Amino acid sequence: MIRILTLTAALAFAGAAAAQDPHAGHTMPAQAAAPQSGVTTVPANGAMTHGSPERFSVTFPHAMVLKTVTLTAEGQAPVVVNAPAAPAAATVSVALPRLAAGTYTAAWTAEGPDGHKMSGSVSFMVH
Repeated sequence: MIRILTLTAALAFAGAAAAQDPHAGHTMPAQAAAPQSGVTTVPANGAMTHGSPERFSVTFPHAMVLKTVTLTAEGQAPVVVNAPAAPAAATVSVALPRLAAGTYTAAWTAEGPDGHKMSGSVSFMVH
């Protein structure tokens, strides 16, 4: 009987915590978010590319619209890449400018059809 009461209380507490913010976890670093939220990127976090990648892509667990990708590298000014208007999709991408060899961080923002926002960042190297 005590086990049933304990299990019932634990489930009720977990349900109440999840109900407080249905989009909790949507704004977190991609390094921590990718395995838990189902968000993946190309280039992936920690990737080493041979040459400048032509595109940056994000795959979400549900349809989103990619808004911006901001590329930063040590000693260089940030480059903001605005995504062209496109319908929401599970995989979205944007063309990248030619990148010189170096280590980059790509910070992205996206918005769902219902208005919820997601963001993340990944780091990769261009050889």
